[in-house]
Order: sequence, then structure tokens, then C-alpha cells
Amino acid sequence: MSDRTLIVIPARNEAHNLKSVIGELRSVRSDDEYVLVDDDSSDGTARVARELGCRVLRLPIHLGYGGAVQAGMKFSIKHGFPVAVTFDADGQHDPADVESLVEAVEGGADLVIGSRLLPEASYRGGPLRRTGRRVFSLLARGLTGLPLTDPTSGLKAAGPRGQWLFALPRFPDRFPDADALVLARRAKLVIRECPAHMRPSRNRHSMHDGYRAVAYTANMILSLFVAAFGRDGDLRG
Repeated sequence: MSDRTLIVIPARNEAHNLKSVIGELRSVRSDDEYVLVDDDSSDGTARVARELGCRVLRLPIHLGYGGAVQAGMKFSIKHGFPVAVTFDADGQHDPADVESLVEAVEGGADLVIGSRLLPEASYRGGPLRRTGRRVFSLLARGLTGLPLTDPTSGLKAAGPRGQWLFALPRFPDRFPDADALVLARRAKLVIRECPAHMRPSRNRHSMHDGYRAVAYTANMILSLFVAAFGRDGDLRG
């Protein structure tokens, strides 16, 4: 079993961002292990990641963000990492925020979310995104009873029990956001939030832009209620 933290980087066609994102990460988190999960990219993402010293998992087909996250968590479980942190490849996360999430897991939390709503100075997106985030926060609070402020954050840290949840067959395979937190609550995991200083994404094709935002909203609302009222057997491996 490793005693190091694993940084899981889901990525699809992010080759142009990786040098700056991973370089900044390594300047702050030099002792961590890194695995990039290449979600069937066509732009050399895997090659660039290897050149930067990352382990690489290449998915044979495009599974989506959730599938890439799950693959990274299964890798973490297989290799015995006590903490796995999901970190987006588009440059919106600040590596300096990782430490507080890791410390929260080491302090007993099973799953920790980096919230852009907790610090006063943090990029929060345009009006539509802020409105959508507010709706999902209210739904997540109603379904979990937890005062969650940023359930769609991609910056998360998971201990062994949190990693186990993400590895379940029932884990949301498209957008593991608020619905994953509802499952975590049903599984009686300890969930925390820590401040995170988000930045604008460098990816021009965000999964939350344009028509994708409409599809994301519809899928997330449905997934939230499926997660909340699904079978208890869904929470067992």
C-alpha cells in the first residue's frame, strides 16, 4: 500500500493545457503520484502526459467524464493509495487548494469537495452557470440534508471508502457531481467541503456550455432522483 496521494486527472483532448497544468501541480505537489486518464483523445493527450512523467490510462472508447474518474479511482484502489484527488485538466483548479482537501480526508472525511463558493475571491462562472449551480445546491441539500454549496465541483478528495463508492457499478458514468454526493450520503460516508479558488477554464468546449448545458441539466436532475431513490443494492459492490 502506498502512503502517497494520487492525483487523478481525467482528460479528453487537453494536450495543449497539460504542460502548464501538470507543471504547476508538480511545483506544489512534488511528492504526489499522478495518473492521467485519457478519455479516447485524438490530439496526443496521452503522449504529452507521458512526456511529463504521468502514468497514463487510455480508455479504448469515449466513456465521458464519469467513466474517466471511475477508472482513476479503480487504479487508486488497486495500488492502495490512501487519498485520491480528482483534478481537472483544463486549468480551472488551483494546486494550492489540494492540501486542505487531503488534510480533511486524513482527519476522517471520506469525501471532500473543493467549493468555489466558500472563498470570497474565486471565479464562479457566468450567470447561467451560477443559477444552475444554485439549483443543484438546493436539490442536493434537500436530498442529503447537508449544507453543500458547490456540488458540481470537479475538485474532490476521496479516502478508501470514498474511492470504493466511486468504483461501484452504480456510480454515475456521465457527470459524477451532485448525484454522486447523494449516493455518498446514502452510503453514510463522511462528506466535507473546503474552500477552493477556481479559475476560468482554458478549454473552449466545456461540457457545461451551449447545448451541453441543457443536456447536462436534464441528465443531472434525473440522475439526482435516481441516486436518491434507487435500490440499496446499488450501494454494494
